[in-house]
Amino acid sequence: MRWTELFDDMAAQLVHEERLALEQEVADRRLRDTAEVVLVHRLAATPSDVSLQLLDGSWRTGTWAGSGDGWVVLAQAGAAGRQVLVPLSAVGLVRGVGARSAPGLPPAARRPLVLALRGLGAADLPVLVTTRSATVRGTLGRVGADHVDVEVPAAARGARRDVVTVPFGALLAVEEGPG
Repeated sequence: MRWTELFDDMAAQLVHEERLALEQEVADRRLRDTAEVVLVHRLAATPSDVSLQLLDGSWRTGTWAGSGDGWVVLAQAGAAGRQVLVPLSAVGLVRGVGARSAPGLPPAARRPLVLALRGLGAADLPVLVTTRSATVRGTLGRVGADHVDVEVPAAARGARRDVVTVPFGALLAVEEGPG
């Protein structure tokens, strides 16, 4: 009778140790999975508005409308469907982001900032470019590896357009301009 109790106790200890090992493995996987989540995946999985505080202290609010490698586009509520592109390097704080993350974004989500800006430039749409020190209205022109030219309309007929070059490090946001 004592042997049966001994073997039962040994079996219970083994089951307990296996359960502890499984719990530890689950906790380790959860930590590893969380460590691999990038901010754009959390933004993409948030169905409601999020607010991004830019490094100049201003806020941009909207729902995730697209993203790429190091940037996000928000559709701004109440702004007639206007959108804003924000480099993540220009974001100081995020409010309203959910805990969930999008499992896999489409291949377009891997596009770098330079390709997004080239696309906006090719569309020749008016934009408002916000930098750390100023805002510039115009259209996006030449996009280099680390800068973008903003072509500012001439003040007088026949005058040449002014071109302002913005290094990516100073770029805070590119918003749809008045159309």
